[in-house]
Amino acid sequence: MIINKTTQDIIRVLLNEKGKKLKMRELSSKAKVSLGMTSKIVNSLESCGLLKKKKGIEVVNWEILLKSWSYTVSINENKKIEFMAAERPQYLIKKINNLLRGEVYALTLFSATEIISPYVAPNKVHLYLLEGKEKKISNIFVNVGIMPAEEGNIVCYLVDEKYFYGAKEMRGIKIISLPQLYVDLITYGGRGEEAAEQVFNLMRKENVRSN
Repeated sequence: MIINKTTQDIIRVLLNEKGKKLKMRELSSKAKVSLGMTSKIVNSLESCGLLKKKKGIEVVNWEILLKSWSYTVSINENKKIEFMAAERPQYLIKKINNLLRGEVYALTLFSATEIISPYVAPNKVHLYLLEGKEKKISNIFVNVGIMPAEEGNIVCYLVDEKYFYGAKEMRGIKIISLPQLYVDLITYGGRGEEAAEQVFNLMRKENVRSN
């Protein structure tokens, strides 16, 4: 199964709504993918035994669907910009959250796990930004002494709005959805794979509560 960008958009919604049965048109709308393409992708996923279509589209094997996604993409494929700040990452997380309160953003990698289930202390702050807003964000950062850098301690991945589906606030701080976080950690490598298992366990607990 080829997991291209459009298929990822469908999978992201399915995994965030894994306890529900979605109508085809509803899934198409949530994923912002055409109805025809949504139907084609759903049929492909169903043929792989990952979904079933009976009174709605339902994920029947979310663990395999999640891991299949994580094996075919990489967070490092995203465009990015970096900044350098003097503060430690734990303080920067709160500072960035305050600075970007009105913007579309979400923490990922160890910055996000620091909020939901501390596992590895982050040595950088990693976050998603809405592509096209980088100039505005850069101005916000520069105004408080956070400067652009070729290799900094703030790494911003530039993505479209679909990446933010299922993003949430925890302890007043915006983080990416758990399925996206899992995929990011796996593809980041190193201790990211260990931290991904912590996220996986949280997803499993959520699934138990929803059943």
